[in-house]
This record gives sequence, structure tokens and C-alpha cells, in this order.
Amino acid sequence: METRKLIFAALAGSLLAFGCNRAESPKEVQKDVADAQQDAAEQTSEAREEVASSYGEGQEQVAENQYDLAVTEAEGTHKVAIEACEATSGSEQEACKARADEELAAAKQRAETLKPQ
Repeated sequence: METRKLIFAALAGSLLAFGCNRAESPKEVQKDVADAQQDAAEQTSEAREEVASSYGEGQEQVAENQYDLAVTEAEGTHKVAIEACEATSGSEQEACKARADEELAAAKQRAETLKPQ
């Protein structure tokens, strides 16, 4: 009985692993990208409001909010890119997601220059 459970668990795990790199339908990708864009726009708008409202609070607070805005924008762009990668499959999808991750890391590194010292 335990052997059956172990085999079933291994089979289920392998199916999940292989299913992760399957392409989604164009319609599903389009919806996911639109949802990610909407979410990113809302979060970016909130971060911009924080920057605008902090101008009377001192340069350090403004810089901190500008950093937060840059990170928010980078993360939103990353989410959209990852959703767009779902249109591809296999190694192409992996490469697409890796590029998106690299671009996120680079954007976050650029944002570090905005942080108050």
C-alpha cells in the first residue's frame, strides 16, 4: 500500500513539473497579461501618490518613496513579462522567464541608487 502511495506521489509530482512549462492558450495569456497590467497600474499609481504626498516631508522621505516607486514599477513590469512568457513552452518559456528575472534584478539594482544614504 505504501509503495502505491509513493508511486502515485512521484507520478503526480512529475506531471506537475512537466506541466509548468506548457504554453497557455493565447486567450488565457491575453487575459492574464491584461490582469497583470491592471494590477501593476494600480500599484504604480498608489506609489506615485506616495511620492507626491511626501514632498513636504523632507528629501529623505521623498527619496525613499521614489525608491519604492521604482521597485513597484519593476515588479509590475516583471509580472506582465512573466505572464507573457506563458504563451511559449519548454526551454523557450524558461529562457523568457529567466530574461524577465534578470531584467527585474537589474531594475532593482538601478533603484538602489534612489535610496537615501
